[in-house]
Amino acid sequence: MRRRKIVVLALSSLVILTLFWTVFSTPVEASDYTEVKVAYYRTLPFKEPEARILLPSKGVNTVTVLGMLPNGTPVDLGTYAGKNSIKLDYGRIEKYLQTWEEHLRKTGTDPSLVNPGVVLLGTSGGKDGLSYFVKGIPLNLEEVLKRRSFKVSIANDFRPLFSSKELEQLKPLEASAATGKTSGVDSFPPGSFLEECYPGPYGTSVCFDWVLEEVYDTKDNTVIPLAAAYLNGDVNEIDDVYLREQFMSSRTLGVEIGFSAVAAVDRSGTGTSYEAEIIGMVYTLKGDHLWLKKSVRFRGEDIRRPTVVGIGIKGDIALAKYRLYRGKTPLKTTMYVVMAQPEIRNGRLIPVWGKEEGTPSRYGGTFRRAMYYIERYWKPSFTVKSKDFIDVNNFDVSQSISTLPLFSVATPVLPKLNGPLGADVYPVLLSAGVGVTKYRSEYALVGITVGLEHRYREVSGTFYKSPVRFEYSGNEYWLSSMYADVTVLPLFNSGCNPRTGVCPKDEETPES
Repeated sequence: MRRRKIVVLALSSLVILTLFWTVFSTPVEASDYTEVKVAYYRTLPFKEPEARILLPSKGVNTVTVLGMLPNGTPVDLGTYAGKNSIKLDYGRIEKYLQTWEEHLRKTGTDPSLVNPGVVLLGTSGGKDGLSYFVKGIPLNLEEVLKRRSFKVSIANDFRPLFSSKELEQLKPLEASAATGKTSGVDSFPPGSFLEECYPGPYGTSVCFDWVLEEVYDTKDNTVIPLAAAYLNGDVNEIDDVYLREQFMSSRTLGVEIGFSAVAAVDRSGTGTSYEAEIIGMVYTLKGDHLWLKKSVRFRGEDIRRPTVVGIGIKGDIALAKYRLYRGKTPLKTTMYVVMAQPEIRNGRLIPVWGKEEGTPSRYGGTFRRAMYYIERYWKPSFTVKSKDFIDVNNFDVSQSISTLPLFSVATPVLPKLNGPLGADVYPVLLSAGVGVTKYRSEYALVGITVGLEHRYREVSGTFYKSPVRFEYSGNEYWLSSMYADVTVLPLFNSGCNPRTGVCPKDEETPES
């Protein structure tokens, strides 16, 4: 009888342990962002929560973590080292997200609907040399503030930086050329010394890491342009121009509105050759929620000369520069990162729009200036020509160049930032990306409609795309834009009788 009780007790204990293990090893929440996967777990009793980065490489890896505060200021969340699993400072991540929660509540927004993110800038060393990666990670604010442990799994698509032979030939940067960290960089708290990187008896480092050297500029609560049309040609023929923007998320369909950052790496440090990469989403909006629905009409009678009209949202943008270090020694290799995030008030994005007379100009307002740089550095991708009117949205343009819905709306934010950037890097860093995680046009729609007074008149619209393809998830994609040159074509054969001066009525098409 006693033996039977012992067996029953042992089996019961085994069942309880199995259930216990299942409860704490099964994610309570998980997100798949193609290049990265984030899973949240219940934290074991009497144990502190953990934040870990899981990497496919078993070499010596480092990760530098960058966040963006609600006012647009970049924040340093530490540099960490390890093998295939790197443990982050959970307290720093938690404090960062607490700042976001307080801000969202003050502005009347449910924090559970917003995923502020971080950027991971990493290196991976091995026998074949040194590789790097840059990834955006939206973080579930609600789960972290519940003190859930989480793991971030990074896809194996690292990009080569230096071969083993090139590493031997690397020369340090002149001491006077390294600017170091500036006062524009916040830290929660200052970074710590990576003991894992100095295993040698002479203090030699086996680690390479990205150090936030300078924040060139930030703009808080500024205009993030999403669409613009440069109206030219016979503009007196324009009847109406409509610009519209709509953003919705859906928990049921798994649709999130994502804001993506871009990066450019200069291996040589000469400023003449850059590798372009879309980092991925660094900020997402989720839940069954309408974030924005706005349509603006510009009357034709108010357009009597070449004019740029535009629509967008309020938001924050930042331009940061990183430098590659070998231990404490700065190297010539640099990386630029451009980030953007929206301003939210009472659970809604804040729409902005404008009409600016004149041709695109670097000295113009927000939309004329953005259009100037788009025309200068990007290239035409899609042209539509029609009688009476044209009506184009971001999914028409993105499908024409076979890009992802996540990159269907490029927002040219760089012209609003001040930085000593040359012409070679400008086309690469010109725009961040806005889009949806799934191909649902009704959830992220930005459109331009131009109507003419006479049905027989013709109008054309030429839309622009990035001059280079951006690396993302092992493939390369264009950034498409809702920036267009809209030209009302001249009437070569009006159908009017030159002797009598009689012309067709407005609703008629002249005979050819």
